Amino acid sequence: MDENHCVTNKVALIYITTEAVISAFSTPIIVISISECISFLFKHITVLHVKLILMDNEADMITTIAKDVLNKLNATPSRDFEDLVGIESHIARMKTLLCLESQEVRLVGIWGPAGIGKTTIARALYNQFHENFKLSIFMENVSESYGGTNLDSYGLKLGLQQRFLSKLLDQHGLRIRHLGAIKERLKNQKVLAVLDDVNNIEQLQALAKETQWFGNKSRIIVTTRNKQLLISHNISHVYKVPFPSREEALAIFCQHAFRECYPSDDFKDIAIEFATLAGHLPLGLRVLGSFMRGKSKEEWEVSLPTLKTRLTGEIEKLLKVGYEGLHKDDKALFLHIACLFNGHHETYVKQMVVANSDLDVSFGLKVLADRSLIQIYVDGKVVMHSLLRQLGREVVREQSVDEPGKRQFLMSAREICGVLSNNTGTDSVLGMSVDMCDLNEDFYINEKAFENMRNLLYIRIYRSNDANPNKMKLPDDGLSYLPQLRLLQWDAYPHMFLPSRFRTECLVELSMSHSKLKTLWGDNAQPLRNLKNMNLSNSPNLESFPNLLEATKLERLDLSWCESLVELPSSIQNLHKLSLLEMSCCTSLEILPTNINLASLSRLHFRNCLRLKTFPEISTNLNYLKIKGTAITEVPPSVKSWRRIEEICMESTEVRILINLPYILDTLCLRGNTKLVAIANYLIRLRRLRMIDISFCVSLVYLPKLPYSVRYLTAFNCESLQRLHGPFRNPSIRLKFTNCLKLDHNAQEMIHQSVFDVVILPGGQVPAYFTHRYNGNSGFYHFTFDGSVSFYSFKVCLVLAAGTRFESCHTSFYTSFRGDPIKKYYTYMLNQPQLKVDHICMFECVLSPDYDGPPYLGTRPSTTKLFKFDFNCNYGCKVLECGVLFLEARKSLIAAKRAESSSTCPRPAKRSKAQV
Repeated sequence: MDENHCVTNKVALIYITTEAVISAFSTPIIVISISECISFLFKHITVLHVKLILMDNEADMITTIAKDVLNKLNATPSRDFEDLVGIESHIARMKTLLCLESQEVRLVGIWGPAGIGKTTIARALYNQFHENFKLSIFMENVSESYGGTNLDSYGLKLGLQQRFLSKLLDQHGLRIRHLGAIKERLKNQKVLAVLDDVNNIEQLQALAKETQWFGNKSRIIVTTRNKQLLISHNISHVYKVPFPSREEALAIFCQHAFRECYPSDDFKDIAIEFATLAGHLPLGLRVLGSFMRGKSKEEWEVSLPTLKTRLTGEIEKLLKVGYEGLHKDDKALFLHIACLFNGHHETYVKQMVVANSDLDVSFGLKVLADRSLIQIYVDGKVVMHSLLRQLGREVVREQSVDEPGKRQFLMSAREICGVLSNNTGTDSVLGMSVDMCDLNEDFYINEKAFENMRNLLYIRIYRSNDANPNKMKLPDDGLSYLPQLRLLQWDAYPHMFLPSRFRTECLVELSMSHSKLKTLWGDNAQPLRNLKNMNLSNSPNLESFPNLLEATKLERLDLSWCESLVELPSSIQNLHKLSLLEMSCCTSLEILPTNINLASLSRLHFRNCLRLKTFPEISTNLNYLKIKGTAITEVPPSVKSWRRIEEICMESTEVRILINLPYILDTLCLRGNTKLVAIANYLIRLRRLRMIDISFCVSLVYLPKLPYSVRYLTAFNCESLQRLHGPFRNPSIRLKFTNCLKLDHNAQEMIHQSVFDVVILPGGQVPAYFTHRYNGNSGFYHFTFDGSVSFYSFKVCLVLAAGTRFESCHTSFYTSFRGDPIKKYYTYMLNQPQLKVDHICMFECVLSPDYDGPPYLGTRPSTTKLFKFDFNCNYGCKVLECGVLFLEARKSLIAAKRAESSSTCPRPAKRSKAQV
C-alpha cells in the first residue's frame, strides 16, 4: 500500500471515530457528511499527521485526532458577513494596516462617503478579531452622542468618555470625574475599539487622544466621512474605502433584486442600467435592488425613466425611492422607527406601534427588512441606517414645514418648546421625543399644551446626562388630556402625583425614573391592562406602591433606589407574566408578601435592601436571585425544591450557617459573609454546581467536599480557612486561595495532589517535585528526545512576590528548531487582591511537539530539543522563582478522558521519563 492510500484510510478511520465521539457527547454538535469530513481533514492534514506519528497506540492516536476534529467542527465563528461582495478584499487590506502582530498601539482610519460601507467593514473586522483582545467595544454613532446640548467642551468629552468606559467595562451607570479616566483604566489593557461615525476632532481627543492611553497591541479603528479629521489627529494608517467595481456593483444589486449574484439574460442589460443609476454606492444598490425585487421586466422598464429623472445621482432622492414604493401602512411604520424606535427590539416595536393587529406590524417589519430599509439582527434589534433616519425625519418635516404642530412627530427641542408654549399642537401629532439636555434654560409648558393633541401616543422626555436638572416645568394637570397615550417616559418628573384624570388604559410603558413622585395614584386600581413595562427607579420620595391589580400583562418592574419604599404590596400576586422584579437599593424595604408564587418571575433582585430580613419566596421558578447586602439570616428549606434556579448571589448577608440550597444550582456567591462559620456537607450533592465564591468569608474554617462539576472556586482573603475536603479531581477546575494564610499542611498537600487547570495559594518556593527550577521569570531546558515518548503537557509553578496584585500571567515557550513561539498561553486570574505574602501559582499547558517535516515525506523527528520558557505577569507582579514539570502524554490524556467520562477521580499526572 502506497503512502497516500494509507493516509486516506486513516482519514476514513478518523471520521468513524469522530462519529463515535459525537454520539458520546450530550452537547450540541455539527453533523457533516463523509465527503465534507474528509475535505475538512485534508485541509488540516499537516496538523493531523503531526499527531499521527507521535502516538504509540493506534487507538489512542485515533481518539486524540477525533477529539481534535470534533473541537474544530464545533467552532462557530460569525458568518454574518460571508456573503457580502468584496468583503474579503476589504478585510485583507485592513489587516495589513492593523498589523496585529505589532506590539505598538495603532490607530487606523476608515474613510469614505456616506453609504460606502465603512461601518460594515468595521463591524466585520470587529466580529473577526474581537476575541483576540481582552477588552473590546463597537461604539456606534459617536457623532450622535456628542453635541446638541448646552454643555461646554469639557462636559461633552466627559460624557463621551463615560459612555465609552461604561460599555467597554460593562459597568452600567459608571461615573467618571476627569478626562484621565481612560488612561487610568486602560493603559495596561489590550483593547480593540471601533469608533463609528466620528465627525469632530473633539470626539477623538475625548476617546483616543494618545496611544499611551491603551496597552500594547491595542487597536483603535475610526470610521468617518471627514479625511481632514484623521489628518488632524495624526492618524497615518488610513483605508479609503473604494467604490465597488462595475462587476461588484452589479453583484450587490443582483443579490438584493434577484437573490443571485448575476442577473438572467433577460434582465442583464437593464440590471446594469439600474446598478449604474445607483452610482455604485453600496447602500443605494441595496435599497434600489430591494425596491425592484419581484417586479416584472415591464415594471422595470417603466420605472427606469422616472428614476433617472428624479434621482439625479443624489443619495437622498435614491433612498426616497424605496420609501415611496411602500404601502401606506409600511410608510407609517418606517416613520415610527426613524423618529422614535430605532435600536429597539422588534417585540417592543410591535407593542408600541398602533396598527390593525400585531400581524400587520410583523409583516411591515419584514417588508422594511426585505427592502433594506431596516436590519433586524439575530438578537431582535431593529436598526435603521442613519441616512434613512434622516430621510424619515425630512419626510415628517415636509408634512408641515412652517407649522410643526401639524406634523406626526416632533423631534427638535426648539420646535417642541414652540408647540408646547404656544399651544399650537393638533390632533396630527402622534409622538414627541426631546432630550432635556438640549434645552438652554428652564421651559414652562402651557397648561393647555396637550389639550388639542388628543391622538398623542408617545411622550419621551429624557435626559442623556443624569446630572442635568429637569428644565421642563409642567402644570399639575398638564397630562390630563391624553386618552390614547401608550408611552410615557418623563425622566425627573417634577410632581409628587400624576393628575387625577390621567388616563392609563392604553399605556404600554410607564418610565419615570429620578422623579419626585410620592405615589402614582390613590389606592384604587387603575385600568392597566396593556402595561408591559414600569420603571420608577431612583425615585427617592416614593412611599407607596401603586395598586397593580389589573396590570396582568406587566413583564418588567423596576423600583430600584426607591429609598422610602417600605412594603411590597400583595397586589403583585396578580402579575403572572412578570419576569423581572428589580428592587435593588430600596434601603427602607422590610415587608414582602407571602403565600404567592409568580409563575413567570425568573429574575429577582434585592441587592442592598439593608432592612430586609425575610428570604424572598415569591416564586419557585426563579433563574437568578440576588440578595446581596441584606439582613437575611437563613435560607428556608423550601428552596431545595426550586427547579429552575441557576444562580444565587448571597454576598454580604447575615447568614451564619448555610444549610439549604437548590440541588440544580449552577453559581453560588457567598462573598463577604463575615458571619458565615459553616457550610453544609450536602454541597457535594449539588451535581450542577459550577462556580462558588467564598471570598472574604473571614470566619469560615472548613470547606466541605465539592461536587466534581465545580470549575471555579474563589476564596480570596479567607483569613480563618484551615481545612479542605479533597483532593480536587476536575482537570478544568481553577482554585484561588489568595491570602488564605491559615491553610494547614494537609490542605496544602491536598491541593498539590489535585488535578486542576490553575491554582494559586500561599507559598514561598517551587515544590521539590518540579525537577526543573530556575530563579526569576525564565528558564532553559535541554533534553534528548528518543521518539518513544511524546510530551502531552507540562506543569508550571511560579513563586510570586508579596506586596503586588496578580491579575494574569502570559506564558510562552520556544524551541531550537524555529526560534519563534510554538504557542502562547494566557492564564487569567482577574480581580486578585494584593498578595500579603509570597504565593505560588501552578497551571498546566498542553504541548504540541515540533517536527522537522511532515511524516508522510519520510523525515524523522528531531532527537534533541532546547526549550526556553518566559513568564510575564501584569501589574508589576514579580516572579521570584519558576519551575517546569513535563508530564507523560498518554497518561495525562487517559486521566483527562477518565475525568470527562466518569465520576472516577483520575490519579495525578506523573513526571515524564524524559526528564534527564
